[in-house]
Amino acid sequence: MQTSPASIRHASALLLALLAAAPLAQAGVVNNTYIQNSATEIRGQLGGYSRPTVYVDRNACGEGTPGSAVACSPYTISVGQRFLQGQENSYGNYVAKFIIAHEWGHTIQFARGINKRAPYQELQADCVAGTFAKYAQTNLRYPAFIESAVKSARAAADYSTHGTPSQRDYYSRYGYANGLNTCLTAI
Repeated sequence: MQTSPASIRHASALLLALLAAAPLAQAGVVNNTYIQNSATEIRGQLGGYSRPTVYVDRNACGEGTPGSAVACSPYTISVGQRFLQGQENSYGNYVAKFIIAHEWGHTIQFARGINKRAPYQELQADCVAGTFAKYAQTNLRYPAFIESAVKSARAAADYSTHGTPSQRDYYSRYGYANGLNTCLTAI
């Protein structure tokens, strides 16, 4: 059986259309390099407020078993690589950047002596992370990832210390829409 050039072109066009319609395969690899590059990007926006070191899988905040994300001073953020990879696998690319930016928000709170009642301490950090999501899109030319970030934040809501899913959604988007100064003065 002989295949005509027209049928080859038709099959090629069909294959390209299917590939274009297919969802993206997987989240990128979140390793130490990715995390440190993310910290450098966040420092580009937030470094005038605090300049923490981001430690990966080091238990830098005395959190017992390393594995999530926590800030414990104006100078220290401790993150777990597997945790961040899991967040990106579950919610989408660049969610790890949002989580690191959230922790960066806490370092700003430490540096400025901000100590709000729960859950507003966490919600203010969500707001700061939202400003980074906008900065990454506008200044660093990342595709918008606020939707993925909000899904991750909503999933981590606990109704007492971190706020409700709708509060986490609202404050993340509030920062995205209104900017850092509003997060630091209005919340």
